[in-house]
Parts: sequence; C-alpha cells; structure tokens
Amino acid sequence: MKKWIWTLSMSILAVSLAACGTGDDTTEGTPDQSEELEGDDYVTEHDLTFTLDVKEDENSLQFTMTLENESDEPKQVEFSSGQKFDITVKDEQGNTVYHFAEGKMFTQAIISETIEPGQSLTLEDTWDAGKDLSEKHLDIEAVLMVYAINNEEIDKGTFKVSKSVSGK
Repeated sequence: MKKWIWTLSMSILAVSLAACGTGDDTTEGTPDQSEELEGDDYVTEHDLTFTLDVKEDENSLQFTMTLENESDEPKQVEFSSGQKFDITVKDEQGNTVYHFAEGKMFTQAIISETIEPGQSLTLEDTWDAGKDLSEKHLDIEAVLMVYAINNEEIDKGTFKVSKSVSGK
C-alpha cells in the first residue's frame, strides 16, 4: 500500500513539474518575434528589445548589450545570479576563442533591475584577444541571463542574439 501511494505521489509530482513553464511568455498584443529574428543582432520580447553592438579594434572587441523598455510601464527584470549576460565568440572553424563566464564566479542571489518606460539597461564587456583580429571572421553570441520579467518566469535564452564580424 505504501509503495502504491509513493508511486502515485511521484507520478503527480512528475506531471506537475512537466507542466511548469509551458505557458505563453509573450505579452498580450505583442507578437512573438524571437523566431523571426533568430540569428540577428536584436530580439524583442515582452516589450523589451535586446541589442548587441560590437566595436572592433585591432586586438580587441568591445561588446555593448542594451535592453530597452519600449512599453508605457516600468519593467522589473530579474537575474538569477550576478551573471547578467554571457558572450561566446567562435572562429571560422567553430572553436570557442572567448567565453565571458569562463573562469569567473558569480554571486548566487536574485538581482533585480527596474527599467522605466523609454529607458534602457546597458551592459558592456571587452575581449582583449592579445593578437591581431583584423583578418579574422568571428561569430558572436550574446545571451541576457534574465530569469523573470515583472515576477513572471521566462524561458532561458529568450534574449539571445548573434552577430558576425569579419576582418577588413
């Protein structure tokens, strides 16, 4: 009898957990544009636009990521740790030549940022490659590590953009 109750309880728990996160994450009246813009250097979700700008120098790349609130209401953006973003740079062969989070430790605390209407949150990073990048083709992926918007959980990777840069 106990085994049967335990099996039933575990089955209910499994079904409950499987149902988590299956809701519609788009804001009412806002079409889901992430699929249309995949592989682009910006994405719009929940009335927030995430953009990636990359400035090239001879030996470095400067990354500027911006999350702009395009709504008429403040947006509370929550991150599940001190890591607000991640950046990966790959060469022509697909080898990772830079990963922002590699070798770093981040606080394990929820961090909240409020973005007022028409305002933006800007995050920056610079990769000093230590070698000439002027003749290289590089693929860059930036992900904003947002956990929730206005206390509603969102899918990991909702704010993911990519961009390629090629030498002169």
